[in-house]
Amino acid sequence: MNEELINSAISFLKDPQVADSPLTKKVEFLESKGLNQQEIEEALKRANDNDSSTNVSTPSTTRTNSTYQSSPQGPPIDYYNVPPPLPERSWKDYFIMATATAGVTYGLYQVVSRYLIPSIIPPSQSSIEKDKETINEEFIKIDKILEQLTTEQEEIKAANEAKLTEIGTVIDNVNDFLSKYNKDKLKFDDDLRLMKLEIENLSNSVEKNMNLTKENINDELGEVSQELQSLKNLIKARSGTTNTNNGTADARKIAPVSSIPSASEILKRARAKNSPEPAKQEVVPQPEKKTETETETESRKPERVGDTKEGNVFAAGIPAWQLQHKQQEELQESTPKEEPANQNGIPAWQQSAVADATKAEEEIKEKIKNVGVPSWQLNATTPSNDTN
Repeated sequence: MNEELINSAISFLKDPQVADSPLTKKVEFLESKGLNQQEIEEALKRANDNDSSTNVSTPSTTRTNSTYQSSPQGPPIDYYNVPPPLPERSWKDYFIMATATAGVTYGLYQVVSRYLIPSIIPPSQSSIEKDKETINEEFIKIDKILEQLTTEQEEIKAANEAKLTEIGTVIDNVNDFLSKYNKDKLKFDDDLRLMKLEIENLSNSVEKNMNLTKENINDELGEVSQELQSLKNLIKARSGTTNTNNGTADARKIAPVSSIPSASEILKRARAKNSPEPAKQEVVPQPEKKTETETETESRKPERVGDTKEGNVFAAGIPAWQLQHKQQEELQESTPKEEPANQNGIPAWQQSAVADATKAEEEIKEKIKNVGVPSWQLNATTPSNDTN
C-alpha cells in the first residue's frame, strides 16, 4: 500500500468541509485519485481512529468505527452515481424545434406537390399547352444552334483544307530541296574525291621535285666545294712559290686579291648554268666597289691557261694574266718594291685571301646544313615539270 496516498486521503477525510458530505462521494473521490479498495478502507479506518480518540463519548462514531473495523471482513460494496437532474428547456430550444419542424413540413409539401400529386392526378389542358409551347421554343433554339454549328464546321473544314494544301506545297518544296541537296552532296563528294586524288598527285610530284632539287643542289654544292678546294690548293701553291721566289729575289709585284674570283661569283655562275631563263635567276648581291688598279687588272684579265669551261663556269687553273704579270715582274727585278710580310714571311694579302677562303667555306657548310629549295631552283624546275 502507498502510504503517501493513504496520508493524503486521511487529510482529505479530516477536512471539515468534506466531513458533512456523504460517504459515497468520498469513496468516489478517493477512487478517482487512484486509491484501491484496501487503501480507501485503511484511510477511513485511520481517520475514524483519530476521530474516536478525540470524541469517545459520541455513540455514532463508535458505531461507524465498529462498522469500518468489521468492513474488511465482508465483500466490497459497489457504489453507483446518482443520475443528474434533467435540464430545464429555454426559449432557444423551442425556437430550434419550431425551425426544424417548419423545414421538414416544407420539404414534405414540395415532394407531395411535385411528385405525388402529378402522378396521381392528370394535368390540365392549359398546363399541357404551356408545356407544348415551351417544348417548341426549345426545339427552335436547338435548330438555331445546330445551324450555327453547321456553318462553323464548314468554315473550319475550309480552313483545314487550305492549311492542308499549304502543308502539301511545303512538303513538296522540302522534298525538292532534299533531292537537290542529295545531288549537291553527291557532286561535292565526287569533287572532294577528285581533289584528294589531285592533292595526292601533287604531293607525290612535289616530293619527287624536292628529291630532284635536293640531288641537284647536292651536286652543285659538291662542284662548288671542289672549286673551293682547287682554289685553296692554288692559293697554297701560290704561297709556296712566293716563298721560294723570296729566297732568290727580295720581292716582286703580285696581283691584288680582288682578281681571284669569290665564292659568290662561283655560285652565281653555277646558278646561271642551271637556270634556263635569265629573268628567273636569283639576285646576287654586288661586290664592293673596287679601286682603280683592281678594275684595270680585271679589265685586262684574259682566260685562264689550262682552264676548262662548262656553262660559263671555269675550273681551277693558272690564269694567263698571272703568267704575263709574272714575266713583267721578272723584267722589273732591278727595282723591286717589297711587300710587307709578317714574321713567317707570308704576305698580308695571302693571309687575307686564305682567311676569306676559309670564311666562304664555312658559310657554304652552314648553307649545306640548312639546305632547302631556293626560289631560283623552284623557278628552274617549273619548266621541266611543264615539259613532263
